[in-house]
Amino acid sequence: MIKNHTISLVMPCKNESKSLKTVLEKLPLEIDEVIVVDNNSSDKTKQVASKFATKILSEPRFDKNGIGYGFALQKGISEAKGNIIICMDGDGSYPIKEVPKIVKELIKRNLDFISCNRLPFKEPKKMSIVRASGVKILNTIVWALFGYKIKDSLTGMWVFKNYIYKQINPREGGWDFSLEIKLKAITNDNVKFSEYHISYKDRVLDLSKQSLFKTGFNHFLYLFKFRFYTVKKLVPSPLYNFEK
Repeated sequence: MIKNHTISLVMPCKNESKSLKTVLEKLPLEIDEVIVVDNNSSDKTKQVASKFATKILSEPRFDKNGIGYGFALQKGISEAKGNIIICMDGDGSYPIKEVPKIVKELIKRNLDFISCNRLPFKEPKKMSIVRASGVKILNTIVWALFGYKIKDSLTGMWVFKNYIYKQINPREGGWDFSLEIKLKAITNDNVKFSEYHISYKDRVLDLSKQSLFKTGFNHFLYLFKFRFYTVKKLVPSPLYNFEK
């Protein structure tokens, strides 16, 4: 708990048994609830999670590309009881120790949604060139289509107030969930959105569950689909940018 706000951590996991233990061993005491959502793992992810998590959920659904990332997050968030929700991957790439600082910024600045920005890297060579270049390209497209200079369109770590989730109501089941939740927050007049600069360490590439070029192309198509078929306005609501 932080300043009378209860904190829930939601982690979508697929075959994360090797990294999940390391992540959860560093769990800050301020986090009140841990929800691990297993998405068709074939390893010991559930067994590892059982030693730390408050809840272990199973989400078997996947999208047309065989990815269930968004569905896993939807299920975990719907079960979260905390006033503030943190979402992050269980692969060890995101800094769980920084969670208390980010939550305090959310409360102090009366924000609704913080997207945890990885760029520029606090330490050099912490992301593959292909992945970093793809993020920068998508950032530029977001700027062109939505008028907002986002710093990291694909980060998988966010902190937000529980009650605003139903307002933005993301529905994507695959990797596009990451874009969708940010874009719906940015373009919603009732959501105070900002980014927060975090440390980041890229996961081992041969463990990645993504085909980077295919995923990147699908993200490209999704941004245009979202802009011209989903969003109701071009200019985002006033944003609350700051850098830490």
